[in-house]
Amino acid sequence: MSRWLPETIELHLGDGASAGASRGADLLTDFERQLVAHAPRKSTRLRCVIGGEAVRYAVVPWIDELSTPAQRQRLAEQTYFETYGEVARGWTVCQQRAAFGAASLACAIETPLLDGLEAAARARGLVLVSVQPALMHAFNHVRHSLARGLFWFVLVERRAVTLLLMASGAPIQVKRLPVPAAGLAGLLDREWFALGLEGERCPVFVARSAAAALAGVVADRPPAFTAHWSITSLPLAPRARAAEREGVAA
Repeated sequence: MSRWLPETIELHLGDGASAGASRGADLLTDFERQLVAHAPRKSTRLRCVIGGEAVRYAVVPWIDELSTPAQRQRLAEQTYFETYGEVARGWTVCQQRAAFGAASLACAIETPLLDGLEAAARARGLVLVSVQPALMHAFNHVRHSLARGLFWFVLVERRAVTLLLMASGAPIQVKRLPVPAAGLAGLLDREWFALGLEGERCPVFVARSAAAALAGVVADRPPAFTAHWSITSLPLAPRARAAEREGVAA
């Protein structure tokens, strides 16, 4: 990298081995630990990818009467409030840009966590330029490999899988569930029937976090009786491949 340009590094948080290692103070501790390990120079730009239980996803429906960006934002916040109650008022909610008339995918992260990441970076003379949820980070990395119609995109982490059903570029459903011991296909069957969908099964695209790959988590091997799913494993992102080679969970 040119000495005249600031360095950029990417840190991954929230895919810990234990259930309590993906929220709040634990994530900030891990963030500090990774900064010590990288020892970045001042003015280094940081990109942070957050996964695990620290991110909550939701599909925000389209409503004609609430179509401006400000109205869509309030609708997204209300969606979380109705689902999680008062605790959601302490979350920062963002949503993707969606086509007019289409639902959008939203994510929520605890505001104190975001403030803590910003403060920790600033204290070291670093610049936090982005915080991205792991699902969309993985999706954007492989979106050129995905189908154009109806499909499942599945992010496999160490402790859970996130299922995202897309149709013509818009989300239909997003759900985070424990890693299925019997394989992914049976889990998809249950979700397919629960949604009342009929006809031929759609394609399934599976991406893994580096932590899941290192832990040997396999969730895309269908048993014989559910072989009607066409499941494609997608390559790890460059950052995740590097972590896998080093034997270090991202």
